[in-house]
Amino acid sequence: MLFYTVYDILKPYNMTGKLFISILLAITFFMQSDSIAMAVTPPDFPSCQSPEGDVKVSYSSGTHGIVGNNQTYTGSDTVYTLSDNRLSQCFCSEGGDGIQTNWWKVNSLTESEVQILKNQGWFFVPNGSLWGLDETSYMAKNSTYACRSENGSVGGTSDSSAGGSVLGLASTGTIQAIIAFLSLGILLITSGLYIKRSNS
Repeated sequence: MLFYTVYDILKPYNMTGKLFISILLAITFFMQSDSIAMAVTPPDFPSCQSPEGDVKVSYSSGTHGIVGNNQTYTGSDTVYTLSDNRLSQCFCSEGGDGIQTNWWKVNSLTESEVQILKNQGWFFVPNGSLWGLDETSYMAKNSTYACRSENGSVGGTSDSSAGGSVLGLASTGTIQAIIAFLSLGILLITSGLYIKRSNS
């Protein structure tokens, strides 16, 4: 159906052969890359400022690790079980800087889906048992929040990632979608110039 529609549009302009195939391939690539970009939807996680779920483990003090970061951190740490495949780790440093780690149990993601999530700032953890979780694979993502102000009250959240570095592309787009839009734009401009020259 798509083949005949594109052919009917281009037929009056004698646009056949290589240009027709290029347009068809660009449309196919654009549609495929868009479907890949939308293939993975992470679940929602509540903020550590208003924690939910059952406490799996809690430490009021001590030295703790944060996934994706080689540093060690000193402070309190609590892990909440939200569902069978979701957990939230809420770390609060002695200075009141908090790091929330969302843990998502993923047993059946493909390599391309894992890569999409990595582009959005997630870390792939092949074995959760190294972090005190089930012996299966997880995706984990960090964000910062203010867990304690000078007077001991809870402060506001921050969207920046742990350590102040950007972990990946924003979830509003992937490199495949950007390339697809760029290719489609170049193709449309080229087609327009070709039609204009043919009609001259």
